Amino acid sequence: MLLSRPLSLRTRLAVLAAAWAIVGLGVAALLLYRNLSGELSTAITDELAVRVDNLAAGLNGSSVQGGSALVTAQTVDEHGDVLSPVGADPLLTSREVARAIREQIIVDREVPSVGRQARLLARPIGRTDQEVVVGVAAASTAPLQRAKDRLVLVLTIAGPALIAVVAAAAWLLARAALRPVRQMAAEAATISAARTERRLPQPAGDDEIAELGRTLNAMLARIEATLGHERAFIDDAAHELRTPLAVLRGELELAAHEPGDRHATARSLASALEEADRLTRLTEDLLTLARADAGQLMPGEAITELLGVAPEEVQHLPHRDEVTIEVRGEPAIVRGEPEWVSHIVSNLVANADRYAKGRIMVTVGSAGEYGRLVVADDGPGFPAQLLQRAFDRFSRGEDARGYPGGGAGLGLAIVASLTHAAGGTVTAGNSESLGGACVQVEIPLPAADASSWSHLLGR
Repeated sequence: MLLSRPLSLRTRLAVLAAAWAIVGLGVAALLLYRNLSGELSTAITDELAVRVDNLAAGLNGSSVQGGSALVTAQTVDEHGDVLSPVGADPLLTSREVARAIREQIIVDREVPSVGRQARLLARPIGRTDQEVVVGVAAASTAPLQRAKDRLVLVLTIAGPALIAVVAAAAWLLARAALRPVRQMAAEAATISAARTERRLPQPAGDDEIAELGRTLNAMLARIEATLGHERAFIDDAAHELRTPLAVLRGELELAAHEPGDRHATARSLASALEEADRLTRLTEDLLTLARADAGQLMPGEAITELLGVAPEEVQHLPHRDEVTIEVRGEPAIVRGEPEWVSHIVSNLVANADRYAKGRIMVTVGSAGEYGRLVVADDGPGFPAQLLQRAFDRFSRGEDARGYPGGGAGLGLAIVASLTHAAGGTVTAGNSESLGGACVQVEIPLPAADASSWSHLLGR
């Protein structure tokens, strides 16, 4: 039951620090133990070697330095008999004497005259009467064992205490480091769709926590802007739908109240049909924008010839009688569905038709790796304040451009959505040649070799 609840981050960091402390302390303790044991053992062995060297010097008649009181020394012949001190019990066994005659030996075992824990060092040091003389030195290793036992005791007591200190320090440091995160979490719990203006407390500094706070606040700002955009979109859509619905209802009520007047009924039904078409177009435009927002507009492998689609679309597009539409340019194959390209052309031309005085120019060509479509008119052009939001939804400039009617303000937004979905770019400005508005669309050319789609060019 205790493990069913996940540990907090502070606890996990403390456990991790304790685990690393155990590993580090264990390795350090092992190295310390081995080093101390080796150093003490070497010191004892060196002391025994020095004592045997003194025995050899005395045997050769040289001056002998005083030996240590902790070391017992004697000389024996090759039969194991003690030569000096006279009458002492031999330190070596017969087997050890046989080995010591040939080479130096070091033996750890119990020595009656020294203790249960002792070390012997023996080696040949000379000859007397044709016999090999062996020097032997023995010392107790009990101090070495006591030193190792004390070290183990110290590590056993100090190790867990040190690990506990490391874990506690890690927990406290993690708590202090994560305090801004807790504050941000508490503030984030109070933020809702109704209070998108709230922001998380910004930690000071340039560390990772401060970067996280700045990133989250930037994300909240983007969410607030998106929600505001969506609210405005819904409000504008509701407003645009309300007008044709009201007109449609009024025309149907008029037709219902005048059943005997066939002409009035026909006019009402014609007007209702026109409003129904307007509602259909608006609904389709909203659906296209919703699909674009959901990322459902994918270019796929389809390709389209711009110069073939543009004249056909212009021919079937209703426009004002006083406006002349001219299509010119050179063939250009672009990536994208023909329906998309038709929709782009129709929206651009319809938008230009609302404001043109008498001429619309549609130019098709290519530039580098992109096919280019430019639609310009001789109207008043885009006002400066509208250029920054020309492709926003429900963005219209009727008042600035002198057109009293107009659509819902979705045409250029749909052009931008379809162009971006195809991987292209769209820009708005004012034409130098005609003097009116000018919208330029660039859509990537297909990656396939020209021979695979040359049939679209009529070759």
